[in-house]
Amino acid sequence: MLWTVLPTQLIEFGAQQLLALDPSSQAEQQKLAGRRLRVTLKELGKPLTLTVTETQVLLSWIDTAEVDCHIITELAVLPELRESANITRLIKADKLDIEGDPMLAQQLSKLFSERDIDWPEQLSQRLGDVPAQLIVSGFRRARKGIQQLLQDQQQWVKDALVEEQRVVPAREHFEQFQREVQGLRAQLDKLERQLRQQRD
Repeated sequence: MLWTVLPTQLIEFGAQQLLALDPSSQAEQQKLAGRRLRVTLKELGKPLTLTVTETQVLLSWIDTAEVDCHIITELAVLPELRESANITRLIKADKLDIEGDPMLAQQLSKLFSERDIDWPEQLSQRLGDVPAQLIVSGFRRARKGIQQLLQDQQQWVKDALVEEQRVVPAREHFEQFQREVQGLRAQLDKLERQLRQQRD
């Protein structure tokens, strides 16, 4: 288990540094003080226990004491736990097993994901104004470029499926098909009424 010690300590340190960058996190951390979550990932097979204190978030691979919530799942499922609506679906699909308070996992996720950190200011304090500005503007350009690339890829897939391979019909063709089906249904209803009248 020595191979887990350094990564675990680095994650603990990183979590503390992240929480320290947002002063409002202290109040939320104090609300969760004393709460314990254990996560068993099927890929790892060994449970990881997370304990929140008033000043720290502690991680342990060897802690076997009682916890408030124990989650047994797969690594790929973890991001879906942010939305409470997904929990029931994941349990029914046998991708998630929860013992204890299911809301604790979401509260801990929010403790880290909903931090209001002024990253340009933090970079400026550590690197200076000019390097911080260069990094922030470079990051924004890269993010915009990635978003554009994703949009282009989605458009390419749509064009390939609709126009070239004709796997998926174009919206106009589908709407035309719907109108034709509705017209046929109306004609069938009319014929059915006429047949009933003739029988009567």
